[in-house]
Amino acid sequence: LGTGGFKMAHPGFLMLFSTPEDVLGSRPRQKVAVKRPFYKNYPPGSSKTPMRFAIGCYTISDELPKLFREANVLCWARALLTFSYEYIDHCVSASSEPPPFNIPCLCFVEAGLALSHDQVQPSHKSKLLAQLPHAGYLVEELITDEFLKYIHNMDCNPMLD
Repeated sequence: LGTGGFKMAHPGFLMLFSTPEDVLGSRPRQKVAVKRPFYKNYPPGSSKTPMRFAIGCYTISDELPKLFREANVLCWARALLTFSYEYIDHCVSASSEPPPFNIPCLCFVEAGLALSHDQVQPSHKSKLLAQLPHAGYLVEELITDEFLKYIHNMDCNPMLD
């Protein structure tokens, strides 16, 4: 799907053994964006030209805290947005007049964290290794409809143009 400032996005699909209602994974083989963080590895002695770098993958011990942080931020942002709209709805319903402006309908993508574990043959040593994840992924709903992105990770200024 593409490469951003610090994550690669790949197409994928999600299959859960127990399907939740009305959230990510509620449909069988739901198409998703599978994302992993990366770092830019510039050749030694070269200037940091924006397009001249190799993509470096983090070790699992460096990757997981980044993914957990992003998933946590998405969770809190979604909760704060829900709380904000509930407060707006309360104020609008308690008012005798509608607001003199349109209230935009913003949303965050449905997202979750997926961990991949190696499949190893059972043995005393491999039991410990089997418990450690091999890789982590941020899994987001795939948006196929047209949408307006107001803020993105590279710049915190609203994208109103």
